[in-house]
Amino acid sequence: MNRTTEPALQLPDKITVPEPEVFELKNGVKVYCVNAGEQEILKLEIIFRAGEWYGDKIALATMVNKLMEAGTSAKTAYELSQAFDYYGAYIETECTADVASVKLFTLTRFAKETFSLLMEMLTDAVFPEEEMELFATQNIQQLRINRKKVEYLARVKFNHLLFPSGHPYGRIADEESYRQHSQNDLKKWYTEKYSPQNCLAILSGKTDDNTLQYLNDTLGEWKSKVQHQPVELNYPSEFIPQKSFIPVEGAVQSAIRIGCRIPNKLHPDFASLTVLNTVLGGYFGSRLMSNLREDKGYTYGIGSATVSMVHSGYFFVTTQVAATVKEDALIQIYKEIQILREQEIGEDELQLVKNYMIGTLQRSMDGPMAISDRIKSTLIYGLKMKYYENYLHVIKNISPEQLIHLAKTYFHTERMVEVVAG
Repeated sequence: MNRTTEPALQLPDKITVPEPEVFELKNGVKVYCVNAGEQEILKLEIIFRAGEWYGDKIALATMVNKLMEAGTSAKTAYELSQAFDYYGAYIETECTADVASVKLFTLTRFAKETFSLLMEMLTDAVFPEEEMELFATQNIQQLRINRKKVEYLARVKFNHLLFPSGHPYGRIADEESYRQHSQNDLKKWYTEKYSPQNCLAILSGKTDDNTLQYLNDTLGEWKSKVQHQPVELNYPSEFIPQKSFIPVEGAVQSAIRIGCRIPNKLHPDFASLTVLNTVLGGYFGSRLMSNLREDKGYTYGIGSATVSMVHSGYFFVTTQVAATVKEDALIQIYKEIQILREQEIGEDELQLVKNYMIGTLQRSMDGPMAISDRIKSTLIYGLKMKYYENYLHVIKNISPEQLIHLAKTYFHTERMVEVVAG
């Protein structure tokens, strides 16, 4: 072996994401199981169609999701936390615009006990008023801190302009949002949305012969208190491109956010758009970083991203620059977007981006719990696991001609929302 010669780069021909085993519990809840890993640990994630999209009261979904941990009729918040700690387990809750979820991380040998504790939380949360008050106070304090940050102000305004007219993706909680909800509001949402008819479960890690039986004896015994009624809501699909400046007295930096609506991952162009975005600002060697950081020295960091949600998607560029250079920073950002529309990407640059994206995709599937996150992403959209094989195929085979066509189709600089705060 000649150690002075760099080994050839080997890119995978395909990425095979293992299909999860699918089980149906006694009450009809579907469980997607990834039995893998060397360590005897488990992650059980239960996902509900209970995000902010499904309600007209801002922050109610988030509040319910978080305060399920605040105690049951038999245990205070402290006692519930201590019970999980006793078994070396812990709980994470997450609420997005589209879904709400509860994640349990536990040792395999304590699955029976911790599954029971989880079900107590999912079926018997009481939402104590003192915990509601504490939650509101903490979030209001954080909100007041955030309002002094130019990046936060730009992001809030950007979301509002991109998704106007009360659209759930554009709504941001204010102080009143955290104070307006009664205990009955929380209990009503909890009873209606957190039901076996409105959820699915993903179990990942090292299971044994008893694990699924324990899950059937706990989650499988769950009965709905009310009949779940699916919600079909419609919101405006269009937005008006606007420019907005938010003056912040004394700010030494200006936060910039520019972007537009794009299709979500259900659309065949979405995967290709992620490649185009990576060239522009999706990694450290991107064009925006090379221009505004390395060449101009305007910023420590600048990036762009494509975001997919169940009912829409969007593209955005974000950075913070010195107030004295914000005008030229805007010019340079639009210049780089326009170049994508006018000049084909060189083969060497495109191959570098492809290598980076393929490596990132492989790392995102390292281990059963990471795989469970990929499964979750497909289930939320109603996709198959073959989606990731197709995604790899797009990355490996997309051409400069296809990318310039995409840029001309979606990246119209005159149709962008632009927000500057500072």
